[in-house]
Amino acid sequence: MDPQTFFVVLCILYSILFFFDRFFKVFNLEFGDHIFRTSFQICLHYPYETFLRNTGFSVELMRLKWHTTVFNRSILRLGNSCCRLWLIKSFTIGVMAALSLLPVAIILLFIAIFNSSSSAKIVDGAALIESIKIEILLPGINLPLEEIGYYITTLLIATAIHELGHALAAVLEDVPVTGFGFHFYFCLPLAYTEISAEHLNALKWFRKLRILCAGIWHNFLFTGTCYLLFSSLTFVATPFYDLNRNIIVTEILTQSPLITKGDKGLYERNVITHINNCKVIDYDSWLQCLYKTLHSRPGYCVSSDFIRNNDESIEVSHHGSDGTFQCCDEKNEKLCCFEYIDNFGNDAPVEIPQYVCLEVRRTLEDAYDYCTSHGTCNIGFCLKPLLRNVTTILSFKRKTIDNKVLKDVIYMGHPVDVLRTVRISPFVPKHSFITPEWADAYVLFLKYNIVFNLGLSLISSVPCFGFDGHHIASTIIHSFLINRVTEKRKREFISLIVSGLGTLFLVLAILKVLWLSVLRYLI
Repeated sequence: MDPQTFFVVLCILYSILFFFDRFFKVFNLEFGDHIFRTSFQICLHYPYETFLRNTGFSVELMRLKWHTTVFNRSILRLGNSCCRLWLIKSFTIGVMAALSLLPVAIILLFIAIFNSSSSAKIVDGAALIESIKIEILLPGINLPLEEIGYYITTLLIATAIHELGHALAAVLEDVPVTGFGFHFYFCLPLAYTEISAEHLNALKWFRKLRILCAGIWHNFLFTGTCYLLFSSLTFVATPFYDLNRNIIVTEILTQSPLITKGDKGLYERNVITHINNCKVIDYDSWLQCLYKTLHSRPGYCVSSDFIRNNDESIEVSHHGSDGTFQCCDEKNEKLCCFEYIDNFGNDAPVEIPQYVCLEVRRTLEDAYDYCTSHGTCNIGFCLKPLLRNVTTILSFKRKTIDNKVLKDVIYMGHPVDVLRTVRISPFVPKHSFITPEWADAYVLFLKYNIVFNLGLSLISSVPCFGFDGHHIASTIIHSFLINRVTEKRKREFISLIVSGLGTLFLVLAILKVLWLSVLRYLI
């Protein structure tokens, strides 16, 4: 489902839920001085109220709330199980880890605010070369809306794990847990744990910190677990996939220049082994090979007989309409002007001119090999295509998953067009009934969990109002400054300044991210 459809469907669902919620609760029919309820309302009003009360659900405009006490007994049993001592030691380590993450989070906020570098320096003309460099150096730096389902699911898991940490730590410190809940703000899920504030504030400072830092510690541990799963991917995927050998095409967008045209285009589930003479084994090599075709255009070793028999040069060479040297009829897109590169190693016959006009596909199919970087050939003579600055020739060598070699796909254009319209996967299935999408989804899910859980643990450690960091900073200030700053008001004022600065830095970082990613394109 595309993002626009997803948001429209979500808005419709919220509107329907809100309408029926109001209908069963407050919608009345007024006739003069009399107020009537429809029989349908009367029948369903009390069952609906009972359902909401028993389940803990409540519906508001573009917002859903759920509160429950179902998990209270399970958390209590887990906290009082044989793992109790181990959990206490774990949360003690968690306090140290959370305090260690604070300076890291502050440094990252400063970098986000004051770093002046920008990856959005793509302009027309010659700077188009930079666009593919950015794609290579910063793959996936922007979160695509097509993966909105992953965001929601990962945020739901991250917040649930965070709150589970607080609940477990509270049980271990004999602080009553009164309930759990989720808030869905449109499509943003947020979890919370209700614990007794009175019992929490009565604890000694380190026991209190165990509870406050437990959510951060749980997110950090889950990040490590996901990273271990990600690191063991090669071993886990071996029975089902060939990994880091070639790549497979998973999707070709309709606007792609490589979309299937008879046998001359790419198909889904085509296994790509090379781009020109560059071997493709994973996503990074795919990017590097695409960049290489633009940075260093390929040359082809062809025989003199082929050149003599297929040269279609016009009588007078001239400059094309775009300023490039041209020796072919510009109306024929199959032809390209090639320049002979004299390697001084072979005695080229006199009849081979410096510029020849040849059909691209036939030239590539009849070529012995690619020229070396110095323009030399072991067999034949080196010809290099004369193309526009942002154009190159790409020859995709491919096969099926059954290792049946297919005809090469040849494309003359900009590599970025390929990069943006062809989706690939490094997971080449060993069996026809297995799809690479399964492994891609698993890897993407792990990556989002690593990034979101680590991000949540870092952000939560920042002393910002409403975050764990605010309560952690307040607890530390009141505990360690009690002898130097005896007045509680002054300690609260210091805590207010610290949390105010943390909030300011976080807001500035968020505003800069919004400006770089969204706002400047709307103004």
